Amino acid sequence: MLTDIRSHESYLHFVVEQLDIHYNKKFLKDFYFEPIIWCSLIDLTDTTELLKQRYSSNPRGRKPRNPCDMLRSLMLMHYQKETSVDHWVFILKTTPIFAILSGFSPDNVPGVGTFYDFFKRLWLTSTPHLSNRKKRRLKKPRKKGKKNQKLEPKNPKIVEKLVNRALKNKKVHYKQKAHDQLQLLFQSLFVNKSASDGLLGNTQSLSILADGTPVVTGGRSYGKFLCDCRKQGIWKCQCKRQFSDPDADYGWDSSREKYYYGRNLFMIGASDSPYNLPIYPRMYRASKHDSVLFVSTYHELLHWYPDWKFREVILDSALDAYPIYKMLEHYDVSAIIDLNPRRSKQFIYNEMDINLDGVPICPIGRKMLDWGADKKRYRRKWRCPAVVGKWKCPNPCSTSTYGRTFYTSTKDNPRLFPRVKRDSKEWYKRYSLRTGIERCIKRQKIDYHLEDSRGRSSRHWNIRTYIIGMCQHADAWLKEAKKNHFANLNTLIKSLLSL
Repeated sequence: MLTDIRSHESYLHFVVEQLDIHYNKKFLKDFYFEPIIWCSLIDLTDTTELLKQRYSSNPRGRKPRNPCDMLRSLMLMHYQKETSVDHWVFILKTTPIFAILSGFSPDNVPGVGTFYDFFKRLWLTSTPHLSNRKKRRLKKPRKKGKKNQKLEPKNPKIVEKLVNRALKNKKVHYKQKAHDQLQLLFQSLFVNKSASDGLLGNTQSLSILADGTPVVTGGRSYGKFLCDCRKQGIWKCQCKRQFSDPDADYGWDSSREKYYYGRNLFMIGASDSPYNLPIYPRMYRASKHDSVLFVSTYHELLHWYPDWKFREVILDSALDAYPIYKMLEHYDVSAIIDLNPRRSKQFIYNEMDINLDGVPICPIGRKMLDWGADKKRYRRKWRCPAVVGKWKCPNPCSTSTYGRTFYTSTKDNPRLFPRVKRDSKEWYKRYSLRTGIERCIKRQKIDYHLEDSRGRSSRHWNIRTYIIGMCQHADAWLKEAKKNHFANLNTLIKSLLSL
């Protein structure tokens, strides 16, 4: 039962008192200045209320650790680029400052088992896996793609089916998932604070980014034999095996041009964020295509952020599928998506040829000129190039002195005629922001060593991803505090470091 939970101000008092006992101010300022400031900016007081239902209401038994301190300690562990809980507990016992910053007394540090018990409270299923550990071995696919080209979905029409199914329902239906508790903590304690501080952009007209990246698991693809077939000389049996990571499977890594065994981290971030902050990280099977993942992830996003208004989605060519344009248009969202050369071809619209940039081609093969757009109806007007350029057309298609006009409507074909015209300065300016999601993923995989832990369960990978996402937001708060010369820091920390 959770009792006597201290506030963030009480935590800061505790830190000041303990650091004053164990360290001198000059030593702290020279070596541990940033970690102290970093921890002081993270207010985790609401963690207790958000995790209250995950603890027993029975007053008997041993008193649990403060969930605020446990979560802060996990964040500090990742901030120090530590991937092992066992080694982190050793650091807490041998380096008092990290125990103090976590909120623990140096002589009363939680053990490894306490951290793993806390993991169970962050995960809403009884097991760390989402599927049965005993199953048949997966065969590695033989078909390979080209460099920087992701494999197409096995079912070419799966995206269209998913979109049609989703749009049939007027309301967004959401089934509870194992990672919901992590998302609730992440959203309530970090995303909402960053949004209120203006670090994500305007949440009533938000532009978002999305992309997937491979995450290699520590489990092995061949599993553990449970049968006696090998003793009988049968080397290629189809019997079930036991896997340490049953939720992992094979996926194609287009950048390295090889198959990997693990998961697909599909990340959604804010494009107008100066710090490339994530708002919804999601782990899927590696075999699922990004276009399939975006459909389900976007509807989950609508469930978690019902008060936000999404005005724009910026995606790469892997998600260039007409059903996705159709879905975004249904939700009144502008689609900035690069065309996939494998899916692009000449198109005829109202008896007029249209090139890959959505520009009408007149009968003599010249591009018609853009003459403005009706932003209310998302309709664009085109004029005859000969009349506008004041040159004589060898085969005029209109006797009017104004020349022939032609209209293209986003409603008729949102892929070919997006709201922001392709091959325009505005389109290139907006699409250039797409690299922000790659920098966000780079922070997860490179800066915070996401794959170095070699985890073997869905619980492990989801917790790691969300904790790192929390650290990304805390890092942004620290940079903002530096810009303001630490004007918003507690006076206790100021006096401690003699700022």
